[in-house]
Amino acid sequence: MSLLARAALTLFLTAGLVGPTPAVATSPPRGSVVSVEPIEHLTRRELTEYLQSTGKPAQYGADAYRVVYRTITPDGRPTTASGLVAIPRRTERRLDLVTFLHGTNATRASTASVSRSSPDRVRSLMFAGAGFVVTAPDLLGLGTGPGRHPYGDTASETSASADQLIAARQLAGALGRSVRNDVLVTGFSEGGRITLSLGRALQRGEVRGFGLRAMAPVAGPYDLLGVELPALVNGQVSPFVATLYLGYFLTAWSRLIPLYDDPAEVFLPPYDRVVDAMFDGSHTVQEIAAALPSSPDKLVRPAFLQQLARPTGPLGKRLREADRICTDWSPRVPTRFFTGSADTDVPAQNAQSCRANLDPRGTRSTITDTGPVDHNRTAELAYPQILAWFTALTR
Repeated sequence: MSLLARAALTLFLTAGLVGPTPAVATSPPRGSVVSVEPIEHLTRRELTEYLQSTGKPAQYGADAYRVVYRTITPDGRPTTASGLVAIPRRTERRLDLVTFLHGTNATRASTASVSRSSPDRVRSLMFAGAGFVVTAPDLLGLGTGPGRHPYGDTASETSASADQLIAARQLAGALGRSVRNDVLVTGFSEGGRITLSLGRALQRGEVRGFGLRAMAPVAGPYDLLGVELPALVNGQVSPFVATLYLGYFLTAWSRLIPLYDDPAEVFLPPYDRVVDAMFDGSHTVQEIAAALPSSPDKLVRPAFLQQLARPTGPLGKRLREADRICTDWSPRVPTRFFTGSADTDVPAQNAQSCRANLDPRGTRSTITDTGPVDHNRTAELAYPQILAWFTALTR
């Protein structure tokens, strides 16, 4: 970090703009910065070494920060969330902005703002090394945020991502930079869904001061009712992954809608006594895998498992609302879906279904098949292409 940047950040920290907020009659606005912690200061050479796995050398050095900011819970109450903000070391003062949205993550300590080995930090800094300001929200209940992650809750995933854009603009301003209003949005898996929901909010003018430039969703479960849930039940999704997704999804949504009063109503013994605790954010994927069975039919009661293929009641209603990310708007910006034809976590039919509804004439969107590769390899192959595309769009 340059001496000028250090001085600016020190001023930002000591000016009362971050840290504990005095009690006032009204709550501070969403997107207000609560705290900033520097987490990476990398020269161009150091960043190139860090990005070795991506095959993309850095054009610039970058500084990254863990930013805690104000946002809201699924029921609209004030809370805080954390996320990574990365700023490239380039001379221009006004910079393009990329939002990177992570995939399914059940462990708060493995987010981009906390873990240096996180693939999400690597991908975020790949964009920063190319000259973009980057926001990478941890989302509610992950990173250093309080509570539990409301996995798959479209509204709060969108609000937490939108509010971090506001916080990032505040931080960039304190460091003598500004960000362009039109955001380039990309996300993997769960983050692919959020790419569409955040893009919708940006296009509709729901995020103050920001608009939408382009979207690149990667391997996301966009069509829950028509593709992803049936695939989880019928064996199209690999059994281990289906078990993890269903355990996480059902325990998270039980706190959002009346799914069950007792886990034993949905989960088979002995897992009904442990499944909720495994998704409290403190366990690794390896620990969760060791505690749960190898397939969904050993975790979820048969009647409920079949109900998931054709959900009704509050669950069906909320799922229909979630699937509106593909049905109740039409992007006016370039959109590129990325899929893997051998993805057994999130079948490629999700992108085909979503694109057919979002862009029936095929004038704004495309689907790029990265080849016969699995879920994680899809992202590895997609992100260098997305970086090249975003760079071309902003020249």
